[in-house]
Amino acid sequence: MVSWSRGKPRLYLADTNGPVDLAGLVGEEIRVDVHPGFRCQHCGDRADDSPCQECQSKPPFQQCVFTPGTSCEYQDCPFPSFKRRSCAHNFVVYLVAKDSVKAGITQADRAVSRWAEQGATHGMIVARTPNRRVAGIVEDALEAVVSTESTKEWYEALDQPKNALMEAVDSCRDVLTGPLEPFSTLPSDETTIEDRIVSLPVHFAGDDATVSTLPELTLDEGIQSEVLGVRGQILATEDAVVNFDHLKGKQVTVEAPAECLPATEAAQ
Repeated sequence: MVSWSRGKPRLYLADTNGPVDLAGLVGEEIRVDVHPGFRCQHCGDRADDSPCQECQSKPPFQQCVFTPGTSCEYQDCPFPSFKRRSCAHNFVVYLVAKDSVKAGITQADRAVSRWAEQGATHGMIVARTPNRRVAGIVEDALEAVVSTESTKEWYEALDQPKNALMEAVDSCRDVLTGPLEPFSTLPSDETTIEDRIVSLPVHFAGDDATVSTLPELTLDEGIQSEVLGVRGQILATEDAVVNFDHLKGKQVTVEAPAECLPATEAAQ
């Protein structure tokens, strides 16, 4: 998995002592190989697919996590320990700018990291809720005016992302009324909205249109190429993109300059 923290993307692999510094790879030549064989991304056991069949029957791979606004049985949750750990906390509903504006939800303390992991260029919070279920209800309501589906591919960023977000906020005002109004964080003074938009760090020295046409590295393939940048879960090189979101559970080898690796010549 690729996790972003304090503006830095780090790749975590199962058999390493620490993460790979993806931002440090920009401008460096690396080699990436994808090998046969799976491990479940959840429990770590060898499997035919990821998540494995057993883990598919547990959260976070349940429909109630993906669509909490319609599928969550909060009071009668069949997974109480997961509920306490992952759902019964403050959540936020947000807008992010990618190739278009998208709405989403996440735990309140992970908002900026979540936006970066999604590959967004900008983001802002539009509502705060006491748990995942209520956040899902608010998100479902916003679906009437803004998309809740997001591309997981490399994309061409919006030319004016802040303007696009502010236009989307105007539409959201019409939805965050009635029973949803108490959760809204939108200011009454529209001139302060732009101040609430967060710009995400950029670690990319290439051209979006060119990268969008590159092939994606898949099973039994390998590349040796210079890194152009990283956005979200995707590493862009001169010859191909490595979408780590699509490689979860697969066996991957990364060879790169030693200063970017966690104390081994090759990370697997």
